[in-house]
Amino acid sequence: MRFYLLDTCNLVRHFVTTEIRTNADGLEFKQFGKRYRKVDGDDKVTGRAQFGADFTAQGSLFGKIIRSPYAHARIISIDTSAAEALSGVEAVCTAADFPSDVSGDLDTGEVEIGIQFMANLIMGRRKALFEGHPVAAVAATDVHIAEEAARLIKVEYEVLPAVTDPIEAMSQDAPLLHEGLIATSLSGSADAPSNIAGHMEGGKGDVEKGFAESDVVVERTYRTALVHQGYLEPEAETVHWHADGHIEVWANSQGSFPLRQNMSNLLGVEVSKIKVIPLEVGGAFGAKNTPRVTPVGAILSRKSGKPVKIVLTREEVLKATGPASGAVVTVKAGATKDGVLKAAQARLVFGAGGFPGSPVLRGMQTIFACYQPENSKVDAYDVVTNAPRVAAYRAPGATVATFCGESTLDDLANAIGMDPIDFRIKNAAKTGDSNVDDEEYTRIGIVEMLKTVRNSDEYNRPVKESKNGWPVGRGVGIGWWPCGIEISSARVMVNHDGGVEVTIGAVDLHGVRTGTTQVAAETLGIDPDEVKVHTANTENIPYTGNAAGSRITRTLSQAVYKAGISVIDQMKEKMARRFGVDPEFVEYEDGYFFARDNQDSKVSFKDAGSAVTKNGSNVVATASNDPGMRPANGYAMAVADVEVDPDTGKVQLTDFTLFQDVGKCVNPTQVENQMQGGAVQGIGWALSEEYVYDDQGQMRNASFLDYRMPTALDLPMINTVILETPADDGAFGIRGVGEPPIIPPPAAIGNAIHNATGVRMDRLPMSPERVFEAMNESS
Repeated sequence: MRFYLLDTCNLVRHFVTTEIRTNADGLEFKQFGKRYRKVDGDDKVTGRAQFGADFTAQGSLFGKIIRSPYAHARIISIDTSAAEALSGVEAVCTAADFPSDVSGDLDTGEVEIGIQFMANLIMGRRKALFEGHPVAAVAATDVHIAEEAARLIKVEYEVLPAVTDPIEAMSQDAPLLHEGLIATSLSGSADAPSNIAGHMEGGKGDVEKGFAESDVVVERTYRTALVHQGYLEPEAETVHWHADGHIEVWANSQGSFPLRQNMSNLLGVEVSKIKVIPLEVGGAFGAKNTPRVTPVGAILSRKSGKPVKIVLTREEVLKATGPASGAVVTVKAGATKDGVLKAAQARLVFGAGGFPGSPVLRGMQTIFACYQPENSKVDAYDVVTNAPRVAAYRAPGATVATFCGESTLDDLANAIGMDPIDFRIKNAAKTGDSNVDDEEYTRIGIVEMLKTVRNSDEYNRPVKESKNGWPVGRGVGIGWWPCGIEISSARVMVNHDGGVEVTIGAVDLHGVRTGTTQVAAETLGIDPDEVKVHTANTENIPYTGNAAGSRITRTLSQAVYKAGISVIDQMKEKMARRFGVDPEFVEYEDGYFFARDNQDSKVSFKDAGSAVTKNGSNVVATASNDPGMRPANGYAMAVADVEVDPDTGKVQLTDFTLFQDVGKCVNPTQVENQMQGGAVQGIGWALSEEYVYDDQGQMRNASFLDYRMPTALDLPMINTVILETPADDGAFGIRGVGEPPIIPPPAAIGNAIHNATGVRMDRLPMSPERVFEAMNESS
């Protein structure tokens, strides 16, 4: 969560106790649903936990990256001689020091990028494509010398016209970012280069027929801005390229193994020669899947022969890492008077920043995902602009798309005089239905969620009157996310004292160690205090993918379960010899081993573990989840109450409740944190956060003073209601939690503003200036 601008006393009063409502197949678990303590909490609050900036290798140099001051410029020459002559400087690099011929796939999470583009993003070669694009780097004995050396590097540029708006970038007259970029689509490739990287299509039926059969048709175009994830800890990594060719990386990345593979492909080094040691990660939200800093540190280390540490400044983070896409989206929807959604159509244009690969496909997948229109059509365009290359941000593409889709559907419900939730229920997607991409939904409880909200006090009680006499309103919004699978691995080992050690490959971003502790305890039938969870480096555990996509708890729990069952089986076999029976006659129940039909032979897991490992015998098992597990749909719904100051346009959120189906709640406190944190990020996206550019493509608000994120004083209590409809596959029915909460808040708040004022906001953020202007235009 991002409430770090105020003290914790101001935070606590803005949260309330979660209510849990279950539809959970009667499954009973002993360790789930409990507010077990955060197992690494002591280390984090006392400063013992080591984050990227905390770690400094012995003899480390300190790196600084030189960045383009222009949004679009041709690099004519780079003179590093003065920097190299400065005392204390031990290495300088430019694009010429990086491999020019790179190949292979990259794993950058949910927002993909080709390897050639990634290499150019890491260090600009012929052109700088956004303000902050790296063009050189320096390593020195201290950070102050590195900063001075950076100022001594002289770069000659030919400044070119810049374009930051994706619609303007699509024009034939727009400045061309990549001379060889040819748009691809289902119908083939374009005839000439443009800033359009790709055109995707999806849908079913005949939308024109659907619109003709509709009694009411609503169409609107929306615009949203670039926004940043707002993580507290900047990118901070240390790399040591040893003389024998081995590379060590101390990383604050979201995925140690994907980073290792990405480094291998980008630098031409065998995977077996790269070791990634995960440090704690102080926030990421999808943005730290992309290797921006690590390859630069590696090249500087190779040239100097010493470890190199690079820590970005806040300005660098905002200007030069990966924000979420800005977009222009047109939505058209038609329905009959009795509420049948006959047709839904959308045109999504997402800005990718300087290189192709925006999350427009996810926007396409999510915009109508909660519904089953009889006819649908979605066109999606990936467009490059002179802005930072975008990255994932908590359900990338979905928040923007859902704001546009939900706003339009609310207008449609109002136009036919139907309650907005009843309209949604009538057209909601159900288990077995298909999305716009023909993906069949696994078990899903959207209808149940909608009915729960419709019957809730949060939706039915009168909106609280404003003390100032301002107009008030209530709005709802619902959003869907597919949630990822990929691979997670775990090792479960019984120690000689009977305690259990679990080693995982997943980076801990959101209480992974705590949740894993409870999963292991549940699997093994023991107390969580008997379990210790550790995060391993890439040499000590099998492959684990990025901590992204709301996938870790679901997939890692399956790996821990499989390893745990194997441990129990091994212990049964060893205890059989002690009981004097065959292994098939050994039972394990409620934390005790016993010989069948002999309850007096009961031995606790701890005592059994100590007994069977005393003589050096090992009880250990390693497992991974099945990569063929079916996705577990994630979905959340927000109910927002607002009051609007007619004299300034300021929107005050007066009440906010988030409903979310988590499948099975492992730890309510951690689920609350995810729901509340995601909701607050969505609220910031709705009301205040945006990148502000001038006509030269220069960012004008590259600090947390000017980039306006919400604080606790901007917020009401964030109420949460946890719903449980177990997911298909997996041992426990767990769904991902992290991403769905950010999706519905902008839609719910926009619909609440419309309910209060009659004005439909079609831009994010819905800042006071924009709301005031829209109200005046309406009147």
